Amino acid sequence: MWYQFISENFHFAINLFTALAFFSIFWLYFDAWIDRKNFKEGFKILGYLLLSVAFLFHAPYIESGVLTTSIINIGFSEKISIFLKNIGYFLLLIGLVIDPLQPKPKYNNTLNSLIVNPALVISFLLSPVLSVFIAWLYLRRATVGLENHLKKVSLSFLFFAIYEVLNTPSIFINSLNVDIFRLVAPFGPIWIAAHFFQALAAAFLVHWAFSYLLKRINTQLFIIFTTVTLSIFLLTAVSFTFLLLKNLSDETLTRLDTDVSVLSFSLDSKKSESLAFASILSNNSAVVQAVIDKDKKILSQESEKLLVSRQINSLVVVDENGQVLARGEDRDRTGDSLSDDSLIKRALIGEQISSLVSKEGAIAPSVLVRAATPIISEENVIGAVVVAITLDNSFLDGIKEFTGLEAGIYGGDILSATTISDLKGQTRPIGIKESSLDIKNNVLTKGENYKGLVSLLNTSYFAVYRPLKDVDNEVVGMLLVGRPAVTIFATAGKSIELTFLVTIILILFSIFPSYLISKYITNQLR
Repeated sequence: MWYQFISENFHFAINLFTALAFFSIFWLYFDAWIDRKNFKEGFKILGYLLLSVAFLFHAPYIESGVLTTSIINIGFSEKISIFLKNIGYFLLLIGLVIDPLQPKPKYNNTLNSLIVNPALVISFLLSPVLSVFIAWLYLRRATVGLENHLKKVSLSFLFFAIYEVLNTPSIFINSLNVDIFRLVAPFGPIWIAAHFFQALAAAFLVHWAFSYLLKRINTQLFIIFTTVTLSIFLLTAVSFTFLLLKNLSDETLTRLDTDVSVLSFSLDSKKSESLAFASILSNNSAVVQAVIDKDKKILSQESEKLLVSRQINSLVVVDENGQVLARGEDRDRTGDSLSDDSLIKRALIGEQISSLVSKEGAIAPSVLVRAATPIISEENVIGAVVVAITLDNSFLDGIKEFTGLEAGIYGGDILSATTISDLKGQTRPIGIKESSLDIKNNVLTKGENYKGLVSLLNTSYFAVYRPLKDVDNEVVGMLLVGRPAVTIFATAGKSIELTFLVTIILILFSIFPSYLISKYITNQLR
């Protein structure tokens, strides 16, 4: 989530920086135009202004795709940005074409005019192509002409062309191919490369523009005021969104701490339920008499009846020596001894006891709630009933249905049951081993809660882990409650989007006062 937050703010900042770069060159041309009123410069002036506005429109766009509703119409905003960008590139292209090259001294050099075919221009109304042409035209001015200083501008537009090309794969964002999706997804490798070239291009433009803008006191003050204002607003916006997300993160972890306690109470309820089922059978007079008579048929029938009706996973009846008299799940498995079982030992001395147990399985351990109650006849313990209920996916799905929380149960450090599934919602990562040493050390070794941002199936979750303990207070597993980090970003998304929009509006409103102040100071100095 923090990676998304940093990337989103970087996207906002770099687009503001790019808008400032184009605005600086717009002002450079505009400042020169005021003195000369050259019609040919008008295309460049308008082109750079539209490019600046286009990147301003793109700046508040939340790219993570987590917003279900947006303050602005994202599709319309992006279309406006692309439209203004293409028009800006096109006007700049026209301005460069109709502006003759500076002739070399001592040569009668005839300018080769570039014939513009309207049909060809329409086919080139794509940002990458237009950027390449602009880069070529500036390079032509720097090499064929005598404007060597324009090489930086040419290189800048070449980087913008690369940026525009790297933006085109976003049309494949809905691809079902996982590899393609990872490449073109927001904040993925192509996104990072695109923004790197955008930052590089903007940096070259700013460096070139400022070397000329700062030569006149009025322009110098105006650009300094504008840059400082933009920096202050940007810093404020980033700080506010950081604090907002930090508060939401802390609040989410606090709630999850409460939620894991609620889920722990559900387990306690499951323990009480299993005890109640065991008591039903141990207090059944027919069962008591069957234990006295060692009537395994009656015991098997009663055990099987209770197991089916109450959806119990395992039910065992033993005599006073711990020897199995009946199993509800398997009639034929009798006669073996369970005298070493700690729960049965306690039940045979008259205790009613329940506990959590981790049992080895083929893929992953099973975590069970086991309860044992004594069978008493004439105040003597003559046997015991042991009930076991597995804490499986169905149990956790029921919890999720009412709470909306993702949950998991670990047998030791191996995931035994969970509501978390893959992107297709078909496979659950049962059997994966917890690899975090911090989690295992705090929960399994120290028996303490752990909360923080964790990664499950390559997805970030805010999660709380709580130790699961047996009747002897030994840790047998972990209880997990989590919420996808992206949902927290979605909650903050509207506020972040609104902050970006307000920041841009304030920046736009600050331009005119900055100009008036700089002009006033210049007049005072004169």
